[in-house]
Amino acid sequence: MKIGSLFGVDVNISITLVVLIVIAIFLGRGTEIATIFFVFMAHETAHVLVAKALKMNVAEIELLPFGGAVRIESVFELNPINEICIALAGPGINIVLLLGYSALQNLGIVSPNNNDTFARANLMLALFNLLPALPLDGGRVLRAILARDIGMKKATTVAAYGGLILSLFMAMTGLYAIYMKVFNPNFFLLSGFLAYSALKEKRTASYIAVRDITFKRDIISKEGALVTRELVVLYDMPLKDIIKKFVPHRYHFIKVVDHSLRIWGYLDETEIVNGIMDYGANIQVGRLLRGR
Repeated sequence: MKIGSLFGVDVNISITLVVLIVIAIFLGRGTEIATIFFVFMAHETAHVLVAKALKMNVAEIELLPFGGAVRIESVFELNPINEICIALAGPGINIVLLLGYSALQNLGIVSPNNNDTFARANLMLALFNLLPALPLDGGRVLRAILARDIGMKKATTVAAYGGLILSLFMAMTGLYAIYMKVFNPNFFLLSGFLAYSALKEKRTASYIAVRDITFKRDIISKEGALVTRELVVLYDMPLKDIIKKFVPHRYHFIKVVDHSLRIWGYLDETEIVNGIMDYGANIQVGRLLRGR
């Protein structure tokens, strides 16, 4: 449900969150929920501003019961530096707000309060989002760091498994709380949200890897150059295994050899991707080379 626009970006809120806000207000916790809402909006706004500064096309902000999501139409994941900057902007603004608030307390402008919602919300949102697990911001940073060495698809898989592990931890914490005679459904709801989002990220990994080719063409067109990376592969290696070796921001040249390391020939990254489109991902690179 659309509730407004921020810096030209539509802001949508889930019906579930609306219901939870109404319940909180009914229970007399309106001020607390308004404070938390402001903290979440500051977090998501930071993502939007950095994305726009990097010339990204931001489609919408979606507010969910356990946080928010900024939908960026540009494939920003393919530029590790951009992904890190956008990811860290959210927790970064929460840390800045927390430090600023602490400074105001020390100056006596704001009365100290150990149970202050504003301080706790900023601290928890920053720390939780920095955990190295997709779909959290820390997971995006982890993926960007790993992608240069192991490729986007494998890096996404690693970070997504981090999300699944965190989901399991939340569920186990909820069960332990029940054992201690304390029932908190938020643990199970958060566990489900993390698992669903992590699996969704994992499913998009292949799509992002294919889009990488178009992204690299754009870089060459704009900048006139792109760093290369060479791979040496056996002639019987399937194309699907070769493309897993590709990393962002590098254009790959593939040297095809036999088991005696005799050179059969050369292919480039575009030929590998076109081969997958034309013949399927299971065709051996040697057959693609002979069929040129």
